[in-house]
Amino acid sequence: MSFSEDTVTLKIMVLDDDPVVRQYVKESLPGCFIFFASTVHEFYEALPSVRPDLFLLDVHLPDGNGIDLCRKVKQTSDFKNSFFVIMTSRTDNETIELAYKSGADDYVRKPFLPFELYSKLKIFDNIKKVRDNLFNAYQKQLDQNVQLFKLSYFIQKNLSRTNVDDIFFSSEELSSIIDASYVELVKVKEDVPLGVFQKVLKKGFSPIEFKELMNQHYLFRGNDSLTKFFKGKKYDDVFCCLCGIKFRNSIYGYILMESSSPFNHSDKELISLYVDYINLINGNLSYQRDLHNLNEAYKKEISIIRKLEVSKLPDFGNILGYDIAFSFMPAQDLSGDFFDGFFIEEDVYQVVLCDVSGHGIASSFVGNQIRTLFREKSVSGKKPSEIAAEVNNAIYSELSEYRYYCTAQIIQIYLDSGQIIFLSAAHPEAILYNSKSAKIEILKNNNPAIGLFHGEIYKEEIIKLNEGDFIFLYTDGLTEEHSIDEKEMFGIERVVEGIRTSKNYGANEILHHCLGDFYEFNGYRPQHDDITLLCIKKI
Repeated sequence: MSFSEDTVTLKIMVLDDDPVVRQYVKESLPGCFIFFASTVHEFYEALPSVRPDLFLLDVHLPDGNGIDLCRKVKQTSDFKNSFFVIMTSRTDNETIELAYKSGADDYVRKPFLPFELYSKLKIFDNIKKVRDNLFNAYQKQLDQNVQLFKLSYFIQKNLSRTNVDDIFFSSEELSSIIDASYVELVKVKEDVPLGVFQKVLKKGFSPIEFKELMNQHYLFRGNDSLTKFFKGKKYDDVFCCLCGIKFRNSIYGYILMESSSPFNHSDKELISLYVDYINLINGNLSYQRDLHNLNEAYKKEISIIRKLEVSKLPDFGNILGYDIAFSFMPAQDLSGDFFDGFFIEEDVYQVVLCDVSGHGIASSFVGNQIRTLFREKSVSGKKPSEIAAEVNNAIYSELSEYRYYCTAQIIQIYLDSGQIIFLSAAHPEAILYNSKSAKIEILKNNNPAIGLFHGEIYKEEIIKLNEGDFIFLYTDGLTEEHSIDEKEMFGIERVVEGIRTSKNYGANEILHHCLGDFYEFNGYRPQHDDITLLCIKKI
């Protein structure tokens, strides 16, 4: 999607450690000056030279927290007028509340649509432009500083309202801001041509002149506000002014003003600024309505895709001699994790667990493509090392342009012998439990990720599972979850301890025990990343 016709002019600094998110932001804001940082250290190094107008900050970073960073930078005098937008994949209100308390101006939930991000930043771009105009007007007209302050306060106070009529047509404060003895805001009941207001703010009119002008353009006829306004006014020592409030390509209403002295340049400039603010708010409300409609359409499409994802989950109930269970918990509507299970020979069952880089819509789409590749390459007689190599080259050829890759674990179960061929490609270490010795072994990963480089060679190992033995697989969303105070991660040690205490349970009970420990650790909050668990137990 392109928005080149109306580009955001803000200087933007994006802080996010996910290269996929950084690329997506770049594509969402074509033509913008954007500086990217992946760590807090890089952020602080670049800050003095970049001096951004707007900060786009991720919450969870390798060496810090975007909300804490917002609070610290917001307190500095150099950036007190900059805008701060928090990016988060969380859906809880607690995170949003913390963001606003830190001084953030807005937030955006990941994954976001290009139009959603553009719309939010365009609002701030417009605010900056208007604010710059206000500052220039203040510099030129020092005698108007009090009025400008009042005007800014009046508008900012009403920005959160959703009823446009409440903002524009029910104010008694405007007459104290604009130097006029009488101010009325009138809503136009019928469409009025823009040409009617071509003379707006060019001069002040006497009541007689003004009435004649309104009659010429049919605005006076049948208008109670105008009838009341002109009643009994036959003198020429009162000056009138009409300012149209434009919304898109039509007139929404107008400001009717009366003063005992002619409206000077400063008065007209101040009125123009007020109208600019009104148009800004109108545009904001319009964007909100468009975003609402887009969001509803998005929810419907996601619901369909989600149902399709669930329908592809394998059924492990017919694998004789094995108790296999899984838990699949996306952090968002769609997941970058996937797993699959299928027979490649009559007595050989293959399980694949993958974690695609990133998460959300794009990762889910790529994950479905990679799932198909694994199915295509997994034919009779092929070992996991051969399958991984072929899928790697296919991903590199087809998806390297988009920098997608995946970590993966492939397990081939030979049902007759109880032998397992195991391969791990840059995936979190699997955990093997031996019931006879009661020992827990961490299966080290000796292979690169799939899809990063062409021509990689993969190694596998052979494992013998006896009755009561099991292998436990998971994605990094489990071990990399942070505690409530963000000081420590769940880690593999807690997973091992959970397995040690639940080793005699069935596969499903082992998973439930692990998840119980997980949610107790994170305070029963929504997790930050996709989590998939698999337990394969010999019975």
